[in-house]
Amino acid sequence: MSNYVEENLRIEYKKAENDLPKSFWDTYSSFSNTKGGYVILGIEETRKGTKVTGVKNEQKIIKDLVTLANDKSYTSYNNIHDENIRIIKEGEHKVIQIYIPEVSKANKPVYIKGNINNSFIRRNDSDQRMTDIEIRRHLRDANPENDSMLLNNYDISDLDAYAVKNYKNIIQQRETEIDILSMDDWEFLKRYGAVKKDREDGKYKLVKGALLFFGKENSIVDCFPFFHLDYRNRVGETIKKRWIDRVSSGEINSTEINVFNFYNIVLEKMVNTVMESFELNVETQRRENVEEGVKLSIREALANSLIHADYEENTTIKIEAFKSYYEFNNPGEMLITPEEFAMGSESKTRNATLFTLFRNAGYSEKAGSGGVRIFQIAKKNKFRMPEIESKDGKTSVKIWKTDLVSSYDGLNDRETQVLNYIEKKRAVTKKEIQGLEGMTEYYAKLTLGSLIDKKVIYKIGEGKSTKYGFLQSSSEMVASIEHDMRHIQNMIINAVKDK
Repeated sequence: MSNYVEENLRIEYKKAENDLPKSFWDTYSSFSNTKGGYVILGIEETRKGTKVTGVKNEQKIIKDLVTLANDKSYTSYNNIHDENIRIIKEGEHKVIQIYIPEVSKANKPVYIKGNINNSFIRRNDSDQRMTDIEIRRHLRDANPENDSMLLNNYDISDLDAYAVKNYKNIIQQRETEIDILSMDDWEFLKRYGAVKKDREDGKYKLVKGALLFFGKENSIVDCFPFFHLDYRNRVGETIKKRWIDRVSSGEINSTEINVFNFYNIVLEKMVNTVMESFELNVETQRRENVEEGVKLSIREALANSLIHADYEENTTIKIEAFKSYYEFNNPGEMLITPEEFAMGSESKTRNATLFTLFRNAGYSEKAGSGGVRIFQIAKKNKFRMPEIESKDGKTSVKIWKTDLVSSYDGLNDRETQVLNYIEKKRAVTKKEIQGLEGMTEYYAKLTLGSLIDKKVIYKIGEGKSTKYGFLQSSSEMVASIEHDMRHIQNMIINAVKDK
């Protein structure tokens, strides 16, 4: 048996003595569409482990591989690069290692044999054929201009007059030199990107995203059958009562629940939960200034969730307020990585019309600025860093309004003591923990082990050099580094100014 690890999400073995196995292309597609991975030819996985069988004609196999990867009638996208192919000597045998990177969303789904139904995705250690829903999801992400399409058979009667009126008032306050309020609603919508001219028939038509933003619920559902927005206040939830306030489309409401109305109603409700969360300073009789930071984070995250949602997906846009954090869940994966979101990279907008309408109202600034602002606010106020997960056609953003240690429930006094120390020092040894008041070697070992089991801290190194630190996602680490870099830049700029 060999020393190779078992097959997993990013490693696949193929027995390939003389020819490139046909099953290689299923894995080629799945790695390209998932997180990338390594295919190693010349290794067989058995019940007892991996066995090196080797390849006998490596140059022929590589030639066949490159030829088919470049054949557009066989593969939809060439994802084989010369520098990613290696021939490795394993004792008396040779194996071929091929690294297949994940492709950009613009090139997904990568399929084989000239048929888009031959699109695969990697799950655990197997290649699985994509469902029709998954294929359509990737096609939408590859060309995220869906909400800019013009609608036939929709007109001003499909819009909520109350929403249009309120939006006009907001624009009037921002553009005082123009008499917005006296404008005809249809003409106003033309001016601000909600109605555009169809170049084929010369008629002005409602833009798809504008229907989401201003529409009556029944009209929206006619166009977007899975449209559902849901907000729940779970700050004071109990076993008997899971939420104390709710705003949801599809129910009998006095107000039409479109994107614009939902944003305004929910933002006000969420801001009220912020005010309830921070106690008054006894000396000043004023709430701590962290309140404004949380409000701004909520505004950015709420707008981001609504702007970047995939409204064609059969999943609810769900916003929830909890005692210690807010959670924003929407269908549709981010079109950039969570790390790029945290750094403030230029955002790729799924719904350009929604973004424009939000920006015109001052609800959202330039693309890509929201993410870095959310992380900067958390860093400044010493909150637990936001958590982002974007996979399986969904995105979840969790924003905390408490510090890192306080965000963990169910900790005992020793665990809290240790976490406070680790947060202060970043990385510590067990000997340092033993130096804390009342902490013996036994309790230090017990407490560190418990925190590792709870996935709160990580352990790195062996023996006396072993250190312990908080577990962080890659987006949290990037945001933290970005914040420190900006702080250093500001110090340098200020130092130059003082000279």
